[in-house]
Amino acid sequence: MIFPWTGCLKKIRAMSEQQEAKIAITQSNGRVSKSPVIARGAKSPTRVLQPAHTIRLRPDLGDSSWPGPSTGTEGLVSQHGITDRGLVRDHNEDAFSFFTIGNKSLYVVADGMGGHDAGEVASMIAMETVCSVIREESSRATDLQELVERAVQQANSEVQREAAQRGSDMGTAISVALVSDNTAYIANVGDSRAYWIENGSITQITEDHSLVAKLVVAGKLTKEEARHHPKSNLLYRSIGTDEMVKVDTFTVNLKKGGSLLLCTDGLWGELSDEEIHGICSSEKKCETICASLLKRANEHGGKDNITAVVVKVG
Repeated sequence: MIFPWTGCLKKIRAMSEQQEAKIAITQSNGRVSKSPVIARGAKSPTRVLQPAHTIRLRPDLGDSSWPGPSTGTEGLVSQHGITDRGLVRDHNEDAFSFFTIGNKSLYVVADGMGGHDAGEVASMIAMETVCSVIREESSRATDLQELVERAVQQANSEVQREAAQRGSDMGTAISVALVSDNTAYIANVGDSRAYWIENGSITQITEDHSLVAKLVVAGKLTKEEARHHPKSNLLYRSIGTDEMVKVDTFTVNLKKGGSLLLCTDGLWGELSDEEIHGICSSEKKCETICASLLKRANEHGGKDNITAVVVKVG
């Protein structure tokens, strides 16, 4: 990805904020309602959204909610992550991490931008900041969605601080999932995605904050055209570009037999959702899934850094 400092993107960002100010989708007591307010306060500009879209590939083999343990993350069968610079880039600006904190598990994927050194520094700072905040506060937090959002906001501040010290235009996309019991609390900024995958469907949970994503929503591009668009890497929102950043947040009910995937655009930009679903559904081990996703992305060109974190739920 490249850093979005152009007049065009400033206009796109302004248009995006106007659109977002018109309507916000909030979730309350299991019902979806529309509200004219998008932020919970000036200091916490977070949107709680519905998943971007779901592709049904065939009838679900089972759709019962995973009951999960009363505490802990014992329902997670396995987890694995992988990253690769791809076949074109000369270095890797992606970063990922996952670990267990008490009865919770955290997963983070970040995709840096800003050129050699700056991009990889931005992604590492953002990832480490999110991990540090959640590691320190998760045991006493009463609102895990708010905790994830606050950790991403702190990551934004840290990347901005480092950029100012270096005099560098650096930034990063990020996708975060904090899993507790049978629920994943997800946040994203930029175009690193989170997917929920089941036997009969694949759901893109997060929303891309990119020029081409806006054009797809407006009906100007198809998803396939957007995937190969020369400006597909231009973002109107990312970590480190503004003093305050809007964070999209999602709550996903995990189900037995499903898989959670966090990945950078180096993966989803090379593979269709159907291909991702096929690999995640046909393989049993997360290590094999990650290796197959990476191999397929490189076979399709490997034009960007590739990172994937896979979590299987049992």
